[in-house]
Amino acid sequence: MNRIYSRITTLCSQHGITGSKLCSDLGISRGILTDLKNGRKKDLYATTAYKIAKYFGVSVGYLLGLEEK
Repeated sequence: MNRIYSRITTLCSQHGITGSKLCSDLGISRGILTDLKNGRKKDLYATTAYKIAKYFGVSVGYLLGLEEK
């Protein structure tokens, strides 16, 4: 499983939301998470990573697995 996907699902779980709600709230495609989960995508566009990180109040580095909380 992709490290970014793992971080996103962990953050969703910690905040009590689903991946679908995250995508809906941010106006991004649910397919992005599906592609990360299934290995069709390994990274996110910078703007998408920024939106997700800001939504959860974490750094982009943390979201991408480059740093710990």
